[in-house]
Amino acid sequence: MSLKQSFINTINKGYTFKGETIKIGAAMLGGEVVPEAEIFLPLATMNRHGLLAGATGGGKTKSFQMIAEGLSNANVPCLLMDIKGDLSGLAAAATTNDKIESRYQSLNMEFKPASFPVELLTLSGQNGLRLRATVSEFGPILMSKILGLNDTQGSVVSMIFKYCDDLKMPLLDLKDFIKVLQYVGNEGKKELQAHYGNISTTSTGTILRKVIELQQQGADLLFGEKSFEVEDLMRRSDDGRGMISI
Repeated sequence: MSLKQSFINTINKGYTFKGETIKIGAAMLGGEVVPEAEIFLPLATMNRHGLLAGATGGGKTKSFQMIAEGLSNANVPCLLMDIKGDLSGLAAAATTNDKIESRYQSLNMEFKPASFPVELLTLSGQNGLRLRATVSEFGPILMSKILGLNDTQGSVVSMIFKYCDDLKMPLLDLKDFIKVLQYVGNEGKKELQAHYGNISTTSTGTILRKVIELQQQGADLLFGEKSFEVEDLMRRSDDGRGMISI
């Protein structure tokens, strides 16, 4: 058996899976693409951690695009965090060129430009569907981490959240949180101490300053209603393909 055929057999054995897969390319031997040595990504592994690494220009972004396209075609919705704005092109059909055609020919594949169902989301004032959440939904632990509080200050935040929960007062945005902090640090201090324990005015003052700092960084855009629902990501387009949320 030739070295090439042995290589093909090894790759095919290692990349044969039960269930649906996405073809992501072919293996290389001696610097040459071997189209018979196909590389597949099993959909059953897409709920696990993975790492795609490489130098600048190595094709990481294109690989992510291809995986997202494969998931969409398999009716699987997915979420992409696009910090640099490289992935939004999935919404429009690509245009071919000689380099793409040559690459696909080496893989024994045909390049078919297509657009995909994309929904652009935003955490800022940029164009896109605004992602928002209430302060109550963030919860005391996550809110304390965002504010960079110590354990003592974090326990005060937990106490305030408990107080609001008991009184069925939802904290919708940072303005609500500030009002409650001002109340428990002044006229409401005795009320909370009677039911939940002592609260240091120094701690509430520090938390209040941290919240105002967060406001100055533009966090008011994030906190409020209507709240983002994770189920909104689990949607399919009219043609049945999985929605790609970016």
